[in-house]
Amino acid sequence: MNGEGDQSKLATMSQQLVNKKPDALCGIATGATQALANTTKDIPIMLGAVTDPIAAGVVKDLKHPGGNITGVSNVPPLKAQLELAQKLLPKAKSVGFLYNSDEVNAKSQVEHADAIAKKMGLQTKRFAVPSSNEIAQTVQIMSDQVDFIFIPNDNAIANAMPTVTQEANKKHEPVIVAADTMVKQGAVATIAPSQYDFGLKTGEMMADVLSGKTKTATTPVYVFNGGDVYINKKEADLNGITVPDSVMKNAKIVGEEGSNK
Repeated sequence: MNGEGDQSKLATMSQQLVNKKPDALCGIATGATQALANTTKDIPIMLGAVTDPIAAGVVKDLKHPGGNITGVSNVPPLKAQLELAQKLLPKAKSVGFLYNSDEVNAKSQVEHADAIAKKMGLQTKRFAVPSSNEIAQTVQIMSDQVDFIFIPNDNAIANAMPTVTQEANKKHEPVIVAADTMVKQGAVATIAPSQYDFGLKTGEMMADVLSGKTKTATTPVYVFNGGDVYINKKEADLNGITVPDSVMKNAKIVGEEGSNK
């Protein structure tokens, strides 16, 4: 079931799923997992791609979940991502963080990324949007105020990436992101595990719970370390970015003919 980010839909769908008395449940992203967590404390729940399960209120401790929920966190390697941005944009002096003001995971990431960026010598500005209707205007404003845009793992912004790309490209404003899927949608680059890897690991953990091999209460939430470099060659060229050979040789290239689009 796809709640399309609508919390009321997610709550209704979660109740429908619980009523069917499944052996286990899986919530993809924060909103879906929260809805399932609010609906049942008995059926095992596997969280998939929840950036900050503690801030989201679905587990109390990553190593010792203690309840009916565990799974895979997609917390991004923010320091590595901002370091990649500096390699691609060595003259950049400022970064703007674009995120949804209602998404707790996004706010948590921005707090962390802001501190990292300042230690790296970058000036920072935060641009929170309450709805997708304000994204286009906000990107226009950001493009005049910062050297590049950074987007954390944020479902609302990810769903609006075509709008972000369209507006950023008008002023040749580079966009660095936290997820590989957003690079394929028009951002310049990231370094992160692939969404496929997140799904595969979530499925493996679900299988272990269903077989009785593990229990949610005692299975630590899995967190990936590092990831692959993804470069959108078309966007890099559009923004006049020369990708260093040291980055290019290990990167997965999207946005050009023959690449993994």
